[in-house]
Amino acid sequence: MKYYKCGHVMTTHGIKGELKIKNLSDFNRFEKKSKVYIYHNDEYILEEVLKSKIVDNYLYVTFKDKEDINLVEKYRNDDIYISELDRDKKELDDNEFYYSDLIGKNVFNQDGESRGEVIDIRAYPQAYYLAVKYNDKTTLVPFKDMFIKEVLEDKIIINEIEGLF
Repeated sequence: MKYYKCGHVMTTHGIKGELKIKNLSDFNRFEKKSKVYIYHNDEYILEEVLKSKIVDNYLYVTFKDKEDINLVEKYRNDDIYISELDRDKKELDDNEFYYSDLIGKNVFNQDGESRGEVIDIRAYPQAYYLAVKYNDKTTLVPFKDMFIKEVLEDKIIINEIEGLF
């Protein structure tokens, strides 16, 4: 089975098993009763979300039957994943994409010139940005219609403005 990273455990919070998680997903994967996998000691451990809340751009999540700091402290700095089966349950609207489908795509400008490869997706309050690595430099390209001309199976075509790269 294939897994997709959707979060990273930063630390514990309080004594009742709550974890502070950096959300790395394009959707909220941590709703009540959601199933996620924590990659711990070279294995994927299935967990069910009991409750979650968002505070200052972080998720605070408690897992079912893990409502004690001693049961979750081992997950500190571990990554959280969803399975490909769970990922494919959500239907995407037009112009919606999974992070994992964008990362690794080659980027070309409107003239067909290569501008690098998408290495990350970054979420900021004003927009999502593609982090594009080109000639040992990383450039952030806003994921907005003004900049993204087309997303194809094998590449992304952007409207490059002066000074972007």
